[in-house]
Amino acid sequence: MANDKHLVNQLDEKKKASMTSRIIVGAVLAVTCIPALVVGSWFWFAIVSFFFLVAVYEICRAKQKKYPWYVWVITYVICIIYMYWFLVKDNVSNYLAAQSAGTAWSFTLEQGYSEPNLSIYAIIVALGGYLFVSLINKDFDFLDVCYFVTMTILVSYGFQCLLFLRYHPFVSWNGVADTTAPTFRFFQSAIVVIFIVIAAFGNDTMAYFVGMFFGKHKMTPRLSPNKTWEGFFGGWILGGGLTLAFALICDANGFPMLPGVKTFGAAESKWWAIVLLSFTLPIIAVFGDLVFSSIKRHFGFKDYGTLLRAHGGVLDRVDSLIFCAMACSILIVIIEKGSGFFV
Repeated sequence: MANDKHLVNQLDEKKKASMTSRIIVGAVLAVTCIPALVVGSWFWFAIVSFFFLVAVYEICRAKQKKYPWYVWVITYVICIIYMYWFLVKDNVSNYLAAQSAGTAWSFTLEQGYSEPNLSIYAIIVALGGYLFVSLINKDFDFLDVCYFVTMTILVSYGFQCLLFLRYHPFVSWNGVADTTAPTFRFFQSAIVVIFIVIAAFGNDTMAYFVGMFFGKHKMTPRLSPNKTWEGFFGGWILGGGLTLAFALICDANGFPMLPGVKTFGAAESKWWAIVLLSFTLPIIAVFGDLVFSSIKRHFGFKDYGTLLRAHGGVLDRVDSLIFCAMACSILIVIIEKGSGFFV
């Protein structure tokens, strides 16, 4: 019996306070974000844009290095272009087409989200801009260039995928999106986002509690001192199981998560695709968390920000989520385009 006491870790006051703070902040985020996600439309656009702009702020200040104002301007401008350019471009294109045809036109959020994308021209301009700064500012070295180019692409593309997954309408389940039907406003089009949120945060939460109580063997002390192998496998199995259960429940009630991947009632069942995705995304979530942790450890700071208290900054909280969003978005594009994806 004496040995059994050591199977569960004892929580000190610091760990209890951290856990309490995490639960409170998590509850506030849930109350704020879930209604916006379910309602969709401009509500989801506003909440994602708010956290995105905060994330860009954290990119600029994360290294605890005072960058000149023009570095901040370049970073915000290029991230906003990455994030919204295709939305603006496609709406303008449709406006010009409507003008030529003499038909009515209105600005719509679903335009521009046929697939997530970044402008190659914007990437080249960003690279050139940061390289130019490194030439005129001796305190802005090549390492800074690499940091800003990498972070602006990762963060902008990840947040763009969060919009794509919510607005991309799945109407005809044969892989052809019907952009005339506003189904992005209803619950069914929110299922994919909820799915990846459960995969990312479910894995993170389960790993945190399993590691907190049962963690003994350090996983990657160089990158994340608190991660344990017990927490990793606990988060993977429990988080993956929770994600799979959500997908199967939705599918069983007539709300398949992905086009062409219907599980129940299909002539050709593809249950394995949902299972594979459910247990792959938690691993991708851990990968995303470790990637951002490696950046933090390399530059010597603990958190990207303090907005979310014990959770750290926005980037500390969404690192795993945006990697899951990118992976799931790419999968959806592959499913819809089939072999055309490689053309």
